[in-house]
Amino acid sequence: MLTLVNGTGEALALAKGLGVDPRAFLDAVAGGPLDSGYLRTKSELILAGDYPPSFTVSSARKDAALIAEAAERSGVRLDLAAAAAERLRRAERQGHGGEDWAAAYFASFDAGTEPGADGTRPA
Repeated sequence: MLTLVNGTGEALALAKGLGVDPRAFLDAVAGGPLDSGYLRTKSELILAGDYPPSFTVSSARKDAALIAEAAERSGVRLDLAAAAAERLRRAERQGHGGEDWAAAYFASFDAGTEPGADGTRPA
């Protein structure tokens, strides 16, 4: 789930940064093995700029950090879990901690620099 939600946010952020309609990403994966209901649900939150929490950024950051720490103690290296924890931490520091974890999307941008937006929500 960490990979799916963070990957979705990054794909939509990249599209936005490149000036491509973020829905083109959804069109590209439609009906294929990467398409999923959860990907679509989180994408719609990002595209709508509305993040009612079902699982918050802060909760996801805590869980990602616990997963990475448990793995490290066990001698297992989970690079993606550690990167997810860092990404969620950035979103949390930008003020999105209480929002749905799809708001990790904002970690793709420095605070207030999202292309085409006023710095708080997607255009």
